[in-house]
Amino acid sequence: MVLCALLLVGVVCFSGVVLVRHLTAEPAASQGEASSPPSAAESAPPQSAASAAPSQAEAESAAGPSSQGEEPVSSAASQAESAAPAEPGDYSDAAFIGDSRTEALQTYGLLKNATFYTHKGLMVDTAFTKEVIDEGGEKLTVMDAISRHSYQRIYIMLGVNELGWYSTDIFIEDYGKIIDTLKETQPGAAIYVQSILPVSQKKSEIDDIYNNPRINLYNELIQKMCEEKGVTYLPVNTAVMDETGSLPVGASTDGVHPNIDYCRKWVAYLDENT
Repeated sequence: MVLCALLLVGVVCFSGVVLVRHLTAEPAASQGEASSPPSAAESAPPQSAASAAPSQAEAESAAGPSSQGEEPVSSAASQAESAAPAEPGDYSDAAFIGDSRTEALQTYGLLKNATFYTHKGLMVDTAFTKEVIDEGGEKLTVMDAISRHSYQRIYIMLGVNELGWYSTDIFIEDYGKIIDTLKETQPGAAIYVQSILPVSQKKSEIDDIYNNPRINLYNELIQKMCEEKGVTYLPVNTAVMDETGSLPVGASTDGVHPNIDYCRKWVAYLDENT
């Protein structure tokens, strides 16, 4: 009897040691998984703008210099050098401000890792006043939203919705406010102002406001503003227009918004020149 009791105690003690070792070994294994760093997608800034496809109902148009193949006009050439992406075609360091035409670049997925601050019908004044950007469930204006992040490159294309404005002076004054604000909130960023894209020849001939001669006038004013502000003007219109300075036949279903093939031409110009 005594011998049996001693044997039973030994078995229980031995089992207890095994159980303790088992319980203390598991946390050590799981601890390594919990400490792994977050993925790049989790730490990246939010894609702020809606992904709506360009609307034909939106009155937008564009054009610019009449000659094709123009180089960017810059008063601060060193900006582009200091803001070069890690690899060609990578826009993870860039933000895009614009209307439905720029929204199309997001919808088509043509700008790798770019952040968009866009809205259909966006204008140089409503960029300060219209709360259209979702930041963590909070609605902000374009200029307030972009100020919460830092970028090395900022691309802007605005002006087509303002072609009907009575005063071009007010248009340029408001556009200049955007540039001044970005210089304050994004002191290390290269700022690229893109020309307004042309409309089709048919659209231009029948519309008293959204036509290429008026777009060309606006682009001249935008280019002059860029020279005065010391930022880079990009004549991206030259990448998509034909010999008449218009959006070619077959490049758009509504004569205003370029299709994916011509949006690719637009992006190729940005890849080669910024």
